[in-house]
Amino acid sequence: MSTFLLSGVYSQDCELNMSDQITVPADVWTMLDTGRLPIFAAIGYSNIVGRLRPAVVGDELSNDSCLLPDWMWRISQESETWLSIRVCDLPMAGTIVLRARTEATLLDMEDPVALLSASLSGSNGPSWSCLSTGAELPLMCGIFDIMEIHDREGNSVPAACILDCDVNLEIMTALDHVERPPTPIPAPIQQQGTPATTRFVPFSGVGRRLCD
Repeated sequence: MSTFLLSGVYSQDCELNMSDQITVPADVWTMLDTGRLPIFAAIGYSNIVGRLRPAVVGDELSNDSCLLPDWMWRISQESETWLSIRVCDLPMAGTIVLRARTEATLLDMEDPVALLSASLSGSNGPSWSCLSTGAELPLMCGIFDIMEIHDREGNSVPAACILDCDVNLEIMTALDHVERPPTPIPAPIQQQGTPATTRFVPFSGVGRRLCD
């Protein structure tokens, strides 16, 4: 069963733009509450899944609308305004394959896996509870693409929960990585009638005496 709400985007300075959280009116959140937290919901016609968050005082939200992170809104739009939200269950993640947008992001990290794990746990921003294949993953340390997700049995899945579980993170070559050809080794200069050699021959010059 789908619930349709007017879609909006968090303000650019809102930290929820770097999250998986969808803000809905408190009464809608209560209506969709299945008794198990968090409440995951697929949006639009995509496989993108987010975590529902009830609106609180201060949220600029009407009774028939919702707010999404910018990255999620760009992927999930099915019309100019209305967006369908469907509560769903997710498997637990086993392996996540990520690709950095820029190679500089990885070069700036002393330990990419440790830093990514900390970022997803909310060490320097909102924590993430679920990830979706093909989605953008904006973190304080850089932007990544989620290339593949496998559940604990190794099956490829469109989305998975990453809460309270050990997840293997694999990092692919960055999107802007350029393969550079190996530097060629110059061939030795061969004089006419002299066989080429690649070895250094000691004391191979013409001998001269100081008295000559």
